[in-house]
Amino acid sequence: MPTMIFNTWKHGSIIFLMLLLNACDMTPKPEKTFAISPEGLFSAALSKQFALLGTIRGNAELWQLKPKALLHTWQHTDAENGIIAVAISDDEHYALTAEKDSIAWWRIADGNLLNVWSLPDIHSVSLSADGQFALIGLPRKAIYFALNYGKTIYAFAHQQAVVSSDISASGLLAITGSEDHSAKLWDLNTGKIKSTWQHHSAVSVVAITDDDQYALTNAALGRTRLWKTHNGKLYRQIGPSLMTLSAVKFSSDNHFLITGRTSQRIDLWRIKSGKMLNFWRPKKENSWRPSASTILALTFDPTNKKFYSISSNGYLQRWRK
Repeated sequence: MPTMIFNTWKHGSIIFLMLLLNACDMTPKPEKTFAISPEGLFSAALSKQFALLGTIRGNAELWQLKPKALLHTWQHTDAENGIIAVAISDDEHYALTAEKDSIAWWRIADGNLLNVWSLPDIHSVSLSADGQFALIGLPRKAIYFALNYGKTIYAFAHQQAVVSSDISASGLLAITGSEDHSAKLWDLNTGKIKSTWQHHSAVSVVAITDDDQYALTNAALGRTRLWKTHNGKLYRQIGPSLMTLSAVKFSSDNHFLITGRTSQRIDLWRIKSGKMLNFWRPKKENSWRPSASTILALTFDPTNKKFYSISSNGYLQRWRK
């Protein structure tokens, strides 16, 4: 094939492929897209007003969402492993950052460091609604830790590492998800276990609805399940059978659920019916090239009509539900 004809054919094929990919992805577009950390992220958390990022550079950044502005830059040790997990309290007064062997407690208003603790081999963190308690995932347990006193209140046993956790908005319940294929629901008044839910693989994400009625679990390449917290029985299964989630968020009215996949896709579900209402594909570096980016954090805005997402490629995006 002559060079000129080959180049023309090659150029036309690339254009055709790009058009085909664009035609296959007719998902709704975001209202706003911000390259908030172009070098990429290890971890992220979102609240109504803030985004907390664990950057590849090794520090944490707290951003205000509207108007977008960098408020604080934090680092609590000289470790080079970076911030592997972050959390923001529901009242938006406190934040937590975790490196592999330490956690730090911050006050959002002035950015002051309140305390640092050394702990071995941290895998996950979550923060109570008032920011006074942390649930910290460790190799064979999670500890419920009173930050104001620097004291462990309860230890919740697992056979392997606890990689996901959540504290209910009421402060009455906690849930832990582990590489031992189990998720466990705990009573924070007594420290006793309420329910154990077995899965076929490592549990990737757990969460509790704002009204404490349901707990969510998802295991790698497994079904997403909603459980009744009062009796531990299955309420419903959501989505396809082979889905790995990396982030979830319930709406404040407990009617909707948004889920983020490791394969860079966001889905919206109606909780009562379990039906998918819409889905979105966040920004890639190049539309024609596969992306390995993961959805790290999601949150609804105060109206529940819009939501934000953060991906591991460093893009913050706002979407209309």
